[in-house]
Amino acid sequence: MSLIEVQNLVKKYKISQKQHGILGYIKHLFHPIYKEHIAVNNICFNINEGELVGYIGENGAGKSTTIKMLTGLLTPTSGKVIVNGIIPSEKRIQNNKQIGAVFGQKTQL
Repeated sequence: MSLIEVQNLVKKYKISQKQHGILGYIKHLFHPIYKEHIAVNNICFNINEGELVGYIGENGAGKSTTIKMLTGLLTPTSGKVIVNGIIPSEKRIQNNKQIGAVFGQKTQL
């Protein structure tokens, strides 16, 4: 069994599209328009106990978003994440007792 199992992981965000000017602001107030942004698109991987893994990619590729889903800070839009037999978004405290993560030179967990 894998220590970390990720299957078909997807994370989508809704970003509001604001229009210019006062009239655009008023329109947006009553009828907001949203654009969908896909941060993580259908990734799959397994990491077994004792493996060393590097997670690299371009800026905006979804690396931090994926790590946040593995730690339970974000809930996936779809797909499956299991870390040491725990679904992180459902049992975040139990998951966080077993892991550590650093974002931007600051300890988050």
